[in-house]
Amino acid sequence: MSRWKQQLGGLFIALISAGLTVWSWRTALGEGYYYPKASMLSPAFCVVGLGLILFPGYREERVARGEDISGMSGWKLITARWWAILVVALVVGIGNYFLLSSL
Repeated sequence: MSRWKQQLGGLFIALISAGLTVWSWRTALGEGYYYPKASMLSPAFCVVGLGLILFPGYREERVARGEDISGMSGWKLITARWWAILVVALVVGIGNYFLLSSL
């Protein structure tokens, strides 16, 4: 997949997820309810979308380093950078949930 398609997909994911996060906060503050799964997943996907915009995908990153990925599949393909992005996404998602649940 070309880099600009990845970035465009990341932009789409980030914008939709940011919109859903704002919507979760508006309904929580204005109407007194929120959806727990949406409150966790939306910010997490926003972080992943931003990661796609800023960094090459984990497969492209390994290929650019000259690594042989023919024997790798699934979790083995994920690089340290993308593990960090996933951890940040989980922390942001769980943090947003706890902030909303404390209202």
